[in-house]
Amino acid sequence: MSSATEQAREATGTTDAPLLAVENVEVRYGVSLAVRGVSFEVPENGAVALLGPNGAGKTSLIRAISGLLDVHHGAVRNGDIRLAGRSIRGLRADKIVSAGVAQVPEGRLIFGALSVEENLRVGSSARKTPGADDTLAQVYDLFPVLGERRARQAGWLSGGEQQMLAIGRALMAGPRLLLLDEVSLGLAPKVIEDIFERLAGVRRLGTSMLLVEQNARVALGFADYGYILESGRIVLEGPSAKLRDDEAVRRSYLGIRTDAADHGFAQGKHYRRRRRWLS
Repeated sequence: MSSATEQAREATGTTDAPLLAVENVEVRYGVSLAVRGVSFEVPENGAVALLGPNGAGKTSLIRAISGLLDVHHGAVRNGDIRLAGRSIRGLRADKIVSAGVAQVPEGRLIFGALSVEENLRVGSSARKTPGADDTLAQVYDLFPVLGERRARQAGWLSGGEQQMLAIGRALMAGPRLLLLDEVSLGLAPKVIEDIFERLAGVRRLGTSMLLVEQNARVALGFADYGYILESGRIVLEGPSAKLRDDEAVRRSYLGIRTDAADHGFAQGKHYRRRRRWLS
């Protein structure tokens, strides 16, 4: 399968197994099928984007990885999810956090009545490794505004500050893989730019990332590789730079149409159309 991991191997010359491997996963909510046999990978030290419209199955996949499907009355009915070669399908959410996966949820879901520092401390409750105090200092270094407001009630923070807090809380778990669910939602462009610059710093320290985003422009500007979902299936995938140049992606997800688009891209070896997509 053409994959993010294979692209990383070509670029780096490594033969490492992927950090995250989602293999033929099917997600159901009762009788409703939300994800239909999806497979993708996130390499070590990689950043991968899952793109698509509302209802495409992006958040269901994130919940499947993080162990939160049951909270939403859903379940993985087929396939497997492997972290560093070990299956995490069916594990409790806290066990998945302890294994090295942390999620920044859509809508932030901070504890508004708690202080900034109390919110951050909550994020370290499931970590197995020592060093929570060191991580806290790193979070304050990454987001200085949180250090300045450490004693403030979190509910009084601005939207951008709350998003920084949600990211910082996830980082307190010391994750190998960070799941980012719509972190740009509802934020001003300048704030989005600032947050993703700081996430780039986190990535340079070795944390892999899986982004779920409706903002394709932001996601493809940050990630190495992208997958596009429609109706619970991956319909398109490729390196981010290639997807940004594809006419269908530019028209449908970036809001740009260029008559000079490279229509020969579909024959490129780094690109895979899984079925006829769009018209």
